[in-house]
Amino acid sequence: MTTVDEPAPTGPAPLPVATTSPHALVVGAGIAGLAAARSLHRAGWQVTVCERAPARRTGGYFVRLAPEGVEAAERLGVDESLRSRLPADGIITGVDGRGRTISRVDAAIVEDGVSLALVRGDLEAALWAGLPDEVEVRFSSAPSAVADDGTVTLDGNTRRWDLVVAADGVRSTVREMVFGPEAAFRHDFDHVVVSAVLPRLPGTLVEGDYVVLVEPGRTAHLMAMAGHDPVVFFTYRADLPQAVGTEPAAHPTEALRAVYGDFDGLMPEILDLVVEAGTTHADTVGQIHLRRWSSGRVVLLGDSAWCPTLYSGHGSALALAGGEALGRHLRVPDDGAAPDVPAALAAWEAERRPGTRSARTAARRARHFFLPGNRLITALRGLAMRVASWPVVSRVFGSGARARGTDVHRTATASSGPVPRRRP
Repeated sequence: MTTVDEPAPTGPAPLPVATTSPHALVVGAGIAGLAAARSLHRAGWQVTVCERAPARRTGGYFVRLAPEGVEAAERLGVDESLRSRLPADGIITGVDGRGRTISRVDAAIVEDGVSLALVRGDLEAALWAGLPDEVEVRFSSAPSAVADDGTVTLDGNTRRWDLVVAADGVRSTVREMVFGPEAAFRHDFDHVVVSAVLPRLPGTLVEGDYVVLVEPGRTAHLMAMAGHDPVVFFTYRADLPQAVGTEPAAHPTEALRAVYGDFDGLMPEILDLVVEAGTTHADTVGQIHLRRWSSGRVVLLGDSAWCPTLYSGHGSALALAGGEALGRHLRVPDDGAAPDVPAALAAWEAERRPGTRSARTAARRARHFFLPGNRLITALRGLAMRVASWPVVSRVFGSGARARGTDVHRTATASSGPVPRRRP
C-alpha cells in the first residue's frame, strides 16, 4: 500500500484519478477499517484509508478471536499469519486481593479448537500486511466535515466519495458529524478499562501463564503470551469509593494505584511495571446502540456502530467479519459503475444485525461474572471456578478440547509465590 505520513496541503480539491472504479474513504486503520479496505479493494473499489494517529498502532490488549472472526480472516486471506498466543496448555489461576490462589482451571476448558487467543496488534498487523499496494493510507489525517452524500473535507480538501466507511471507534467523530452526539447512542456500564503491555513478567510467571485477580468491583487479567510481551488489563467499577475523583483517561497510572493500591501478591509489582511501560488504552466501558448504521453513502462499522464491549468476547470478530462483509455486498459490476450503495448497505446491515444484537446481550449478562459487583457474586464466581477445577470436570472438558483438535499440556502458574512447575 502507499502511505502518506503528513496531512496534504490545503487548497482546491485535487482532480480525481481517471478511472471508472468507485472510490471509498475508510476512516480509521484499526481492525474494522483495514478489513473493510482489503475487502472493498477485492470487490473492485479504489480505497483510501485515513488514520488520525501518526503511525500504525501495535500491541494492544488481549482478544479472543471467535470462530466468526477466524472464518472472516480466512476469506480475507490473512489467516495464515495468525497463531494463538495462549494455547490450551496452561492453567488459568484465580487470585484474590491478598494474593491467595483461589482457583486453578485448565485453559482447555475455554478452548473450542477454533478461536484464537491474540492481541489486537496481531490482527492489525496481519491485515496491514495484506493491504494491496493500490490502497492509499494517510496517517495524521482525519475528516473535519462529513455529509451523508459522501462529501468529506479531509486535510483541507473537499471532495465527494462514492462511499465513506466510519471505522473510527467507539468515540467516532464521523458518527457525531452525521448521526448526532455520542450521548444519544451510548449506554454506559459505569466501568473503567485500562490496559498495558508490560516490559517483563512479574514474580515467577513464565510464558503461557494466565492470572486473574478478582475482588468485588475490581479485576485484573495478566496474560504471559508466547512470543509477545505480557499484557495486563484492569476493569473496575467507576463508582468505587477509591475510584471516585480519579481520571483514568487523563491519569491512568494514578487511577490504578488509587483503585488497586491495597492489593497484595503480584499487584504491587504489576503496578510498578505499568508505570514503567505506560498504558496503551484507558476508557470507560459502554455499548453503542443505533437504529441504523448508514445514512446515504456513509456507513458506520465496528465499535462506531455497535460496540458490544470487551465483555462480549466478540468485538474483534464482529469488526473483522463486518468489514469483510462490506466488500461482498458492495461488489462493483463488470462495467465498473458504482453499485447501489444505499441498497447494498441495507442488505449488509440486515445480515450483521442479529450477531451484534446477540453479542451485546451476552455482554450485559457476562459483565456480572467478569466484574462481580459484590462479595456474594464474587463468592459464587469463585465457587464456579473451583468446581471447574475439580479433576473429573477438568478431564471431561479437557477431553472435549482434545477431541476438537486442541493439543493439551499443562503448566502450573505462580500467583502468590513459587510453585512446582511442569514443563511440556
